[in-house]
Amino acid sequence: MAIEWYWALAQMLVRTGVDPDDVFDLVDAWMKGKRPVWLRSAVDPATSLVSLVIWGRADDATPLAVYARRVDRDLEVYNAAYLEPDQIAEFEKWEAIRDDD
Repeated sequence: MAIEWYWALAQMLVRTGVDPDDVFDLVDAWMKGKRPVWLRSAVDPATSLVSLVIWGRADDATPLAVYARRVDRDLEVYNAAYLEPDQIAEFEKWEAIRDDD
């Protein structure tokens, strides 16, 4: 499985206040098995686009969500956002009860 994202995405993320390095850190750590992530799915009601939503932490522990879509056997990252306070609470609850064994 390959992870694709385009440099135009980095510029878009900067404009919305998301550090592209945080996104890369999260995806890289997930792919290398260095950090747990919470994989979720979401469906856009307007377009029916099914997305993989990856909740995790950047290297500095900042919680964020990375949005990707499946393209054949690969994933294409198309957006990211820092988690909102209610999402952080939900994520921290998941972190506290998850079982890695």
